[in-house]
Amino acid sequence: MKVLMLGWELPPFFAGGVGIVCNELAKALTKQGVEITFVMPSGPKGLAVSHIKKILVANNLLDDTKIKLRPIDSLLTAYQTSERYDADYQRYLAEIGDTSGKPLYGKNILEEVHRFAAKVAMIALMEDFDIIHAHDWTTFPAAIAAKNVTGKPLVVHVHITEFDKSGGAHASPDIYRIEKQGMDAADLVITVSDFIRQRCIHNYFVDPKKIRVVHNAATTMNESVSYDGGRLKEKDKIVLFAGRVTLQKGPDYFVDAAKLVLEKDPNVTFILAGNGDMLPRMIDKAASLGISHKFIFPGFYNRDDAEKLFSMADVFVMPSVSEPFGVVPYEAQIKKTPTIISKQSGISEVLSHCLKVDFWDVRELAAKILALLHYPTLNGTMAQNGYWEAKSSNWSKPAAKCINLYKELGA
Repeated sequence: MKVLMLGWELPPFFAGGVGIVCNELAKALTKQGVEITFVMPSGPKGLAVSHIKKILVANNLLDDTKIKLRPIDSLLTAYQTSERYDADYQRYLAEIGDTSGKPLYGKNILEEVHRFAAKVAMIALMEDFDIIHAHDWTTFPAAIAAKNVTGKPLVVHVHITEFDKSGGAHASPDIYRIEKQGMDAADLVITVSDFIRQRCIHNYFVDPKKIRVVHNAATTMNESVSYDGGRLKEKDKIVLFAGRVTLQKGPDYFVDAAKLVLEKDPNVTFILAGNGDMLPRMIDKAASLGISHKFIFPGFYNRDDAEKLFSMADVFVMPSVSEPFGVVPYEAQIKKTPTIISKQSGISEVLSHCLKVDFWDVRELAAKILALLHYPTLNGTMAQNGYWEAKSSNWSKPAAKCINLYKELGA
């Protein structure tokens, strides 16, 4: 079975959870005999990852039973906003120094998405594959184009929608239209949780009969890496938030809960790790609440940083307002860090050995943080049971479900 998979990021070059999920799923699929050609924007030069043996350029086809990467030169990047694309485009124009000729890239993110789609259509005509599997909105026009020129069945994989990025409040009309077109054109729609399945039904009017829920599994962490926190933990316990600092992730509720915790126990340090448009506001908020001296804002963190952060934390908190799934709690569990997650997250559908709270209930969140900090037996039990729960979650099951869906479509 051969799959043309379309995504916009893949480790080690990625910005968030979707890239990690695509990576783990693709690896698991190849282990079960699926041949994957992965097409993505701006494939990095000289990529060297163990399970990606060959990099394919636009007119070169290599016989490889593992993942084959076909990068397309593009300004598209993961989690890119229209404003960010515009800034990247202006930098590109400044670099080439001559704007009189026709630019290589689209003048805005929508133009670039459709330029990417045209390139994918040409690749689809050259490739040998049985089914198209597309991840998230930037690849949906490309997936539709590939389907139109080949007649091959299409599966779209919805990891997040525009509504989720705003906490369910609104969606960009242009991106909403592309998302809906992709779901409508798909033969089957995969959602990462029932939470997102309901979103697709009620906000995008997708026929429930063609939606299949395939929950994510735990991501890989290096268990040999540990960090005790050094002098920072000589006096304080550590409570960690790790993720994009955006409205969707609920960082403001984390800061509010920190204020309540510190009123009961001043010997706690809070780490709010990650970058995003709300980071400056969170720094200001901590200062206005008089707790900035108990906060660390390390900004963007990579995988190596994540290993250390989860190792040193006494409690991990994911207070997401609208979380389609959320694989980060699994990462915390693998590092034996007790975890608190919001009930408004997809992972809450499958995770048992954690504490759950409504994202808006900061008093309950603070109470649960204090309980995990002050009761060693509870902390230890959560740490050990969470570890085994995450270790028992593997990507062979989601991969098998995807293969069954491919077969359902005749692949």
